[in-house]
Formats: sequence, C-alpha cells, structure tokens
Amino acid sequence: MAKCPLILVSTGRGMGELSVFRRQSELYGDSVDRAGGAAVLASGGSAHILAARMDGLLLAGGGDLHPALYGEARNSDRLSIDTTRDAEELALFEAFYACGKPIFGICRGIQAINVFLGGTLHQHIEDHGEGCHPVCCTALLGARIGAAPMVNSYHHQACARIAPGLTVAARASDGTVEALVGGSAPLLGVQWHPERMAPPLCEDVKGADHLPLFTWLIERC
Repeated sequence: MAKCPLILVSTGRGMGELSVFRRQSELYGDSVDRAGGAAVLASGGSAHILAARMDGLLLAGGGDLHPALYGEARNSDRLSIDTTRDAEELALFEAFYACGKPIFGICRGIQAINVFLGGTLHQHIEDHGEGCHPVCCTALLGARIGAAPMVNSYHHQACARIAPGLTVAARASDGTVEALVGGSAPLLGVQWHPERMAPPLCEDVKGADHLPLFTWLIERC
C-alpha cells in the first residue's frame, strides 16, 4: 500500500467555558484527503517532534499576524491578533522549513510565510474582503489552475515587501500579491481560499477547481 502523507494543519483558538479549544474548517481536511493525504489538526506540542513525524505543513487561514513580527507598530484598528497562534505557527514553520518539508500557506498562511522569512504586510487594504476577482498567474502556477483564474477573496491584509527566497506567482489587477512560491525550498502560498474552490465540497467560483494546489503539497511530501 502506498504511503499516505500526513499533513499538519494549523488551527485557530477560542475560549470555551473551561479551557481554550481549537477550531478549523473541515474543508481543509477534506481537500487534503481528496489530494491523497491525511490531515492532522495542530493542537500544541513540540514543533520539532511534529516536523519529524509529519510530511508537510498547511498554514491555514485565520486572523492577523502581530505587526511586531515584521518590525512595525499597529496602524489599523481592523486587526484581529492572537500572539499565541503567531508563536506556534512561527515555531512550526521554522521546524518544517529546517527539515526541508513542503509548506502550503492559505490566506493568513501566505502572509505568515512571507513574514517568517523577513517580509512585511500591508496592515489593511480595501475592496478585497468579499466577492471574487481574477488574478494573473505566472506559468508555473498557471499550469495548475490557469493563467487568469477567478478566485474568492476574504482578506483585508496582503504581502507588501516580499521576503528573500520568495517569488510572486500571481497578482490581482490592482497589483496586490496573490501567490508566492519558494525558490530553493518547497513553499507555496495563495491569498485566496482554494479549499472553498474544490467541488463538490465547496464552490465559491462556479466551475473552478483548485484542488491541484493541495496536490502540489502532497506531491512534494
């Protein structure tokens, strides 16, 4: 039987009546499964042990990274920050990156990859918080999802200065960075939510199928 890659999926945090709980959309796990892997939700533990035992990392969507991580003070009242999640994801990123294991970032995840490697973010941008719009992809990304696909849009931040070792792979018509790829490292980040563009699970954009982005992750495990 062929090996099924294990993908660690980062999680959001919330306060329950008795303790902090973890939460994440089941669409991430369903998409990883359809691409040929098995998703494991992060719920704490040693980043080094997890990186040693898992085959890949999916940095999922969520709130905003603290601007201190990229050397800035807060300049927007729209930020939703969880410094504990920031620290956990930074540790996971560094551990998986050091092992040379593939990392796929979605929405907050692309921003995390950029920041953790030394880039910066626009703390707030307008007109990207809802709806769909086209992006222009490089040939590398376009081979998987098309040269100018329509994508969903749920973000109010975006990558600003791009970190060393990363290359822009897609932009919106207004110049907003929509995808990044690594040079020597297996890194991919997209600003949209491909797990919501994976029929029949979810179909934000009619006729679009971005499951090949999850396949990219599984292929590199």
